[in-house]
Amino acid sequence: MNILNIEKINAFEEAIKSYYQEFRDIGLIIDEQPDRLHEFTDLASVQLLSRMMIPSEYNDHPFIINNTKFYGLTCIERVIGTEWLSYGDAGVVVGCPGPSLSGIIIQDFADEQQKEQYYSKLLSKPCWTFFALTEPNKGSDAMHIETNMKKVNACDGQRLLNGEKYFIGNGTRAEIGVVFARTTTGPIGIEMCLIEKDSDGFSAEALDTLGLRAPKLSRLTFQNVRINEEQIIGRHLSPLKRGMHGAITVFNKMRPTVAAMALGVSQATYDYMITNKKNLSLDQQQKLEHFQNELITTRNLIRQAALEVDINPRNGYVGSIAKVRATSLVKQITQYALDLFGEGAFFEHPYLNKWFRDAFAFENMEGTSNILKLNIFQSYMNGKISYV
Repeated sequence: MNILNIEKINAFEEAIKSYYQEFRDIGLIIDEQPDRLHEFTDLASVQLLSRMMIPSEYNDHPFIINNTKFYGLTCIERVIGTEWLSYGDAGVVVGCPGPSLSGIIIQDFADEQQKEQYYSKLLSKPCWTFFALTEPNKGSDAMHIETNMKKVNACDGQRLLNGEKYFIGNGTRAEIGVVFARTTTGPIGIEMCLIEKDSDGFSAEALDTLGLRAPKLSRLTFQNVRINEEQIIGRHLSPLKRGMHGAITVFNKMRPTVAAMALGVSQATYDYMITNKKNLSLDQQQKLEHFQNELITTRNLIRQAALEVDINPRNGYVGSIAKVRATSLVKQITQYALDLFGEGAFFEHPYLNKWFRDAFAFENMEGTSNILKLNIFQSYMNGKISYV
């Protein structure tokens, strides 16, 4: 980045910080009653987030700071915006209408007809979307998914989609989304399709969760859902440049964003302790100084990862390191905050209660730490990185 770009990003960060309070104000309400999120779609912060990741040719209301337009299409924009909005409330961030994960698939792999179908829904009214990869038996291991899409007519390319997806954010309220399914064996046998909620044979039910309740994680079921050739995302591309490649691209681009989400919760917890806990012992002061240093280091790592992904989306290993570090930090700091405030803190400090519950959700988003550590190790052994 040159000096001018750094100045623009700094201006963007200062502006986005002003929106966190709206999310903080409604976070506890939505955590208790997730269905009430519809009541707050007129908030400036919700409208801002719902239009991020919509490209300029479809988005006539970008976020404008000092005559510079921000569309949220770069990873560095997303991690900065996500960190400070999650500082308000991470649950609301994940639960908001807008493109989210499926937006990256549409932006990078969809044809013009599919983009028009997708973005027109998002611009007409508050519209939720879903990204359906994770399954109850295989997790987010795209290579071994069981959901299948088989041709029923070789002439017109029509297929039948059958299977089940699990832990899908906004699944019950989404109007359109992306589904990963297998058409044949091997890595090129994975395809992506664009589905609307009113498709025959498609159903969704909410799951009961302890943390990050706003997105209403859902179970999606597909029973002989008819898929036309026009719904296959990336049909104009080589099989090597879609499907499985799409899953890898999304994870590489979004891991720094998940890390930023965890960082936002960590920063909120740290600031809460500094503001509300008086008469700290020397050990407690030293522990908080340690967390302060960890916050700074983790933020720098996340932003480095974002910049590397913006240069080359295949550079996912730094994002993996950032997410492992950020998810570890958020679990440590939220646990320590409860210990710091003593017995009854879980009930007397509702924000600490919520942040502690939310902290454990990040571990399972875009790859668990064990899987990411394997990814990091392989990158080290292959010579892609010289440090761990």
